[in-house]
Amino acid sequence: MDNIKKLPDAELELMKIIWANDPPISTNEIIGKLDEENNWKPPTVLTLLMRLVDKGFLTSERKGKERIYYPAVNEQDYLQYETDIFINKFHQNSLASLVNTLYDGKKLTEQDIKQLADFLRDKGGKKNGKMD
Repeated sequence: MDNIKKLPDAELELMKIIWANDPPISTNEIIGKLDEENNWKPPTVLTLLMRLVDKGFLTSERKGKERIYYPAVNEQDYLQYETDIFINKFHQNSLASLVNTLYDGKKLTEQDIKQLADFLRDKGGKKNGKMD
């Protein structure tokens, strides 16, 4: 993950489209899947896609008259990268601080708390060599 860098929102939006589809995906397919609110012109999309190739997030090749793209960074790796930055920057690498903020902000439902407890119990049991 050393080669991953934070993406601007516009580039991230394109990556989300690419990750959500089976590769390869063409420029025209990407443009067709963009939200109508964007009103991005094809040259804008092409510029963003070229930036993503330059940054190592995508690879591309010509197929006939079209250019097709393959993700070079998977979504899970990028999510891990962004999450690590967020928790470090705002919570000093403390999961307890993050959960407390969500709890105090009334963003956690009872179901969320149960799922978190189950997750921690499951991960803790496996880490200690126990199986529930």
